[in-house]
Amino acid sequence: MSTQKPALESLLSQIARQERLWQAEKDLKALGPEGVRGLLDIRRQGPGALRRPALHALAMIGAGDELDDRDRRALERLVRIKLPDDRPLDHHCPFIWLAVPAATYEGLFEALGLHDRIPATMAMGMSAMHHDTAVTTGPGGEERTVHRSFITPEFAGWRMVFGGLVFKTAEEIATRVSAHCGEAHFYFRDAYDDDHSWAIAEQGRLVRSYQTYREPAWTGEPMPWETPQTDDDHWEPGLYEPNASCETNANGVAEKLTVDPEEIDENTPMTGHGWLAVTAPGVGHGPFPGALEI
Repeated sequence: MSTQKPALESLLSQIARQERLWQAEKDLKALGPEGVRGLLDIRRQGPGALRRPALHALAMIGAGDELDDRDRRALERLVRIKLPDDRPLDHHCPFIWLAVPAATYEGLFEALGLHDRIPATMAMGMSAMHHDTAVTTGPGGEERTVHRSFITPEFAGWRMVFGGLVFKTAEEIATRVSAHCGEAHFYFRDAYDDDHSWAIAEQGRLVRSYQTYREPAWTGEPMPWETPQTDDDHWEPGLYEPNASCETNANGVAEKLTVDPEEIDENTPMTGHGWLAVTAPGVGHGPFPGALEI
């Protein structure tokens, strides 16, 4: 520890100033297990001005599980203090998400195989999505990939899921989740706003779906809320699939049926608090790199 202490203190001062955090994270990881022990020692013994940056650093390098019970309890208390005043954030939302009725959202945990859930503010949940995957060691010593999900508070009667959505197709995950929650909506758009897909399932049955570059692009029959293809300015007889409509934009469909996360603001009704959970039991949240906002 003694040979690394000056380096650690320099890095922690850098973190406290919020300077070049990506480089600080890289340098901290290079210090290895001895660096983690040094950070824990600073948490216990100081210097006092570096205790908070040390906690930040442990989270950055995925060593949160090394915290002692006192630090964990302090962190949990801070989260619960902030939850009553939690509000939506002006964060960029992920391009893929699920929406389920708030009244039945508990079914998500079984449907998605989620474990170790902890209360989370919006800031925690959205910052966790920057690092929603971790590689850990399984019970038999094998390497395994674990994902982290954020279940949002209730917005206008719906809860959304960001991150940790491991699936083969939009239809597969929407159908699976709807069997547990009664109804499930899947939405996706790419970063260029070019490729969109959405799927609606009820009671374990796919009702309707769309995917931009799939042939055929549509499944199921048009629903009453869909705009007929004949309302398209470019409509020509025989140009569209028989069951097509104008509803190709994932965010547009979400705005009509559930909640468009890009449009959530201070005026959107919000109830309850969010949850962070992981896709394997007993892993906890420590292995995931990156500091969580609170």
